[in-house]
Amino acid sequence: MTGEYLFGDTDLAAQRLDVLAEVFALSSRAFLTEAAKSQPRLAVDLGCGPGYTTHLLGDLLGCRQAIGLDNSEHFIRLAQKTATANVSFQLHDVTRVPFPTGPCDLIYSRFLLTHQGAPEALLAAWASQLSRGGRLLVEEVQVIRTKMPLFLEYLRLVEGILADGGHDLYVGARLDAIPAPPGLVGCSSRLARVPVTNDLAAKMFSMNMHAWTNNPFVRKHHSPVSIRELEKHLTDLARGPTNQTGIEWELRQVVWSREN
Repeated sequence: MTGEYLFGDTDLAAQRLDVLAEVFALSSRAFLTEAAKSQPRLAVDLGCGPGYTTHLLGDLLGCRQAIGLDNSEHFIRLAQKTATANVSFQLHDVTRVPFPTGPCDLIYSRFLLTHQGAPEALLAAWASQLSRGGRLLVEEVQVIRTKMPLFLEYLRLVEGILADGGHDLYVGARLDAIPAPPGLVGCSSRLARVPVTNDLAAKMFSMNMHAWTNNPFVRKHHSPVSIRELEKHLTDLARGPTNQTGIEWELRQVVWSREN
């Protein structure tokens, strides 16, 4: 892929994606249920990781076939262990078209464009893979709201790492303003607010820290001591009470359709 996945593809990264799937399950379910409109014959999940979102597509929408695509051999091996009669996985760089699946009735992407340097061009490529009447569904972060100093420190770190690579943590803010990809028309664009308990947010955040040990931006701008302290504080908070919420995600959820 043209954009490197910031959080890695290790077993720990897969565990983090499991937590992320839990955190955003309700908001994604509501989005998919409303946006799909009809039962797709073939739904393709881009950047599927270990397969959580692919199973969500297959189970929720009743697709004849839901196929997850990812360029990580490790994630695809993990995902293939969970394959079913209507959910399967293939190794493929989703920045390259055509897809190995053939024309798709539904294409879904969640938190993938934030790792890409040219999201508009990528959306145009994805649009070319839709069949007539097909839909492209995208979820990205528009903003993360918090007043907690620990979370603010972490988010500044992530935003800096992404920006250093030409990427945007809050790419969702761009999606509402860009023109529809070629051949598609806009169907809807909405915001979903997802409050997250402090322990779950800290758990997701702390599980990312191992991936950045040798990141050039981190090594240049942050001391090893400060990174270890940040990780320790996040890990400690992840063990804390489960009923306190001091952080909220705003997700931009956009739907485009191919009319002909």
